[in-house]
Amino acid sequence: MSENCGKKKPELLAPAGTLLSLIAGIENGADAIYMGAAKFNARAYAGNFLDEELEIGIDFAHAFGKKVYITLNTLFRDDELEEVAALLNELYQMGADAIIIQDFGFLNLLQKIQPDVSHPIQIHASTQMTVHNSYHAAFLKEKGISRIVPARENNIAELSAIKETGVEVETFIHGALCICYSGQCQFSGAVGGRSGNRGQCAQPCRKKYMLVVDGKAVTTDGKYLISPRDLNASDDLFRLIEAGVDSFKIEGRMKKPEYVAGVVSVYRKLIDRYAAAHENDPSRKNENLKTKSVGPTLDEREILKKLFNRDFTSGYFVKNPKNELMSRKLPYNKGFLIGKITDVDPKRAQISVQLAAALSSQDGISIGDLGKETDGVEDPRQGFVVKKMYVSRKMVSEASPGDTVNILAPVLFEGENNRYMPKAGDSVYKTFDFNLQRNIQKTLPEIPIEDIRLQIESLTLKNKTTDEKDDAIAEFIEKLTPQNPVQIPVRMKCFVCPGFALEISAADKEGNEIKIESDYIVQPAIKNPFSKESAVDMLSKLGPSVYAVLSADAEVIDDCFVPVGVFKETRNKALRALLAARIRKSKPNLKETLLALNETKSVPSQNQISHSLALSISVYTKESVAAALAGGADRIYVGGDVFIDPLTKEKYGLTLSDFKELIAELNASDLEKIYWKMPFVTKEEDFDDLYPTFSTLSELGISGILASNPGVYHFVRTKFGEKFRIATDSAFNIFNSEAAELFLDGGVSSVALSPELSIRNISALSEHLFEKRSEAGELECVVFGRQRLMVTEHPLLEMLLNENKGMKIPKSQKKTGSDIFRYALKDSKDFVFPVLTDSKNRSFIFNSKELNVFDLLPKLKNAGITAFRIDGIGHTEDEILELAARYKKEIERLQNDGKMSGQNESYAGINNKSDNESENEESSDGSQYTRGNFIRGVY
Repeated sequence: MSENCGKKKPELLAPAGTLLSLIAGIENGADAIYMGAAKFNARAYAGNFLDEELEIGIDFAHAFGKKVYITLNTLFRDDELEEVAALLNELYQMGADAIIIQDFGFLNLLQKIQPDVSHPIQIHASTQMTVHNSYHAAFLKEKGISRIVPARENNIAELSAIKETGVEVETFIHGALCICYSGQCQFSGAVGGRSGNRGQCAQPCRKKYMLVVDGKAVTTDGKYLISPRDLNASDDLFRLIEAGVDSFKIEGRMKKPEYVAGVVSVYRKLIDRYAAAHENDPSRKNENLKTKSVGPTLDEREILKKLFNRDFTSGYFVKNPKNELMSRKLPYNKGFLIGKITDVDPKRAQISVQLAAALSSQDGISIGDLGKETDGVEDPRQGFVVKKMYVSRKMVSEASPGDTVNILAPVLFEGENNRYMPKAGDSVYKTFDFNLQRNIQKTLPEIPIEDIRLQIESLTLKNKTTDEKDDAIAEFIEKLTPQNPVQIPVRMKCFVCPGFALEISAADKEGNEIKIESDYIVQPAIKNPFSKESAVDMLSKLGPSVYAVLSADAEVIDDCFVPVGVFKETRNKALRALLAARIRKSKPNLKETLLALNETKSVPSQNQISHSLALSISVYTKESVAAALAGGADRIYVGGDVFIDPLTKEKYGLTLSDFKELIAELNASDLEKIYWKMPFVTKEEDFDDLYPTFSTLSELGISGILASNPGVYHFVRTKFGEKFRIATDSAFNIFNSEAAELFLDGGVSSVALSPELSIRNISALSEHLFEKRSEAGELECVVFGRQRLMVTEHPLLEMLLNENKGMKIPKSQKKTGSDIFRYALKDSKDFVFPVLTDSKNRSFIFNSKELNVFDLLPKLKNAGITAFRIDGIGHTEDEILELAARYKKEIERLQNDGKMSGQNESYAGINNKSDNESENEESSDGSQYTRGNFIRGVY
């Protein structure tokens, strides 16, 4: 795309879970590849790259002028930071172009261990950082982030606002979606200990659930109630280009190479088509260029469907897709609808299908009802590979749209494992397109991935010098050439003169030039002298190769003789040396290295300051504010998300107007304890109201803010300086001492730790934090309450309840306490997960069990926790009073190093179990208690 077009041609970024997928991406037009090492990335179940594969993958990409970004986008414990830093140094030496990160602690660490070097690794913020406003982006830019992958929930205007901060914007355009804001999903970690923030997501969103209202099951169209479709932004690509998005990212590190190849090839065509169209219309006056001529063709749409789809959604770029986001009947590949059964012949074990799309022998098809109930989560349809088919009694290998084809399908009629007996009218889906896959295979190496790994092992790279290693990798890259390779443009020259060594040089467009001399000395010719034409011909004609010769020239002096074998061997050495030079150019100066983690450690202060223990409580009603104060709370979080009953429209939560009504009842001491809590999600438009909100709070005498996300933190710091005390909420994902240090050094008074940390993890965090700072700072964790598992922009309850408009709605009545949890999702094990809707129609899903670690307070205090939070959501003011008084009493005992008081007292099931006792106590709403991850931690 030319400069007069006004827009830079966006990068096309492909996923790679294996080396074969990396090659697939590059061969089909990707500008860059993102991939993970064997550890510390958000796709632990992808193939990922072993050490030598990682280096070869990086070198392969660089050989073809492509970039490589390495995913280190998980949260790290303190005991892992040294290993992560060592891995980073390896990546630096390999020449990785960027790393993609989630952890604020790692970001803080990077500023310490990456000094000024000639070839610094760029730092990109993962979508796991949940960047959904420009203030968060501006904060990250200050900390050295050059590119941001914003939350998928951002629309185009919000992406533009983020870009205006000066960072590059990279956005997903195709592939699987998370229903929750990425980086904020606690579901998998809470129910099974497999943390999505640690690359171990068990995908609870792809499970079956039942909607429950007031304890009764409600019928829904499909059972996979929180399973989203796959993103497909091909129709909106021109809008994203116009918005100035820098990089288009395809999801799929767990997908096969064929998927990567096919999807990349389609989006490569779309981007290039847009660029070509605007070369001819730089002012972009022709509206057709934004729709018809640059959008996907019918064939391209079908290719994307055939490769993999759960149905497609265009995502949030233009509007909230609502029900068009969801795939409630099937959480995996649906396939491509190709026709319907017109007749079934059990005797011949065949079916007749009226085709709406082409079908080939060796295609995979599935037959049946997508919505049919099954005991598990398996596909309810019956699938098989087409072996034989007939049109008009003639066996064919290809059938066209409009044909009625008879397919032999014994698998449908034999055996006990059939899930589906076909009948006329059943839909037929193509789930594997043989011809498409065969064409894609031409862009891939013919070597199976298993053989590739064996050949990599045989290279023994660890025993080689740097130059030997680059040469060996260059030779290996040449072997990976597919049938139709992407090629490196080169210029070739040779000098041939009797009495001298044969000289052949190879140069590329990037300024790399290599000259190789043969061991052979050119001899005078006795007959048939070596000609310039012969030399040029052999320089130009390489056969199947990764090189494309742009020009070839030869200088041949006198009549001379050169064996053809010698000439070709020297030519090949020159080309391979050029390839090695391209690889070497992308790597840093060998003398440069990053600092080791132990080089960054500071000397512990001898005058460490400890904090008094404090009780904090989140409240949601005016009455609960007074109850919390009466119970002895040291800090009260007021405000935050306001929830609306989607049927009765009743409100649960405190607005600023509500809080103003309480001011007359609060004295100066009370006001000092109040922290205004910000809503979990703070979109760009919300910041327009924040300045007057904070100004009003200041006038009311409120000086504390609970920042829900880094954007709010940065807004308060830049707009109000030190006027407000700031505490960070759990959405910051503080998982290690480096992350805590980053924000404590940035002026916050208290940091809430990740709910996925165990007591052992917390202890290590606190210990390391004391090594860095004269005071560890106040560390807070939630010890009682209903844990938020998911937050999604999808209006879940509205969509599901709209399907049941005829259901009887209870009379409106004021909801207090656990009555607010009248809507829930019930899983296959009968666990019930409450669902609330906020005033912006976002959905919040909460844990089926209420957190209660009353008996672990001494251990938490010894681990370094100094602020213990009760989340009062779902509790009445009387329950808040009792909870506050009970916890305050214990905290005062712990402050004085006393024993636990009231060993026989209890509140609504508050227990004093040992670590190994079962959780069989019930909370106030009848659900069981959980200890969360404090004992077991997460994977």
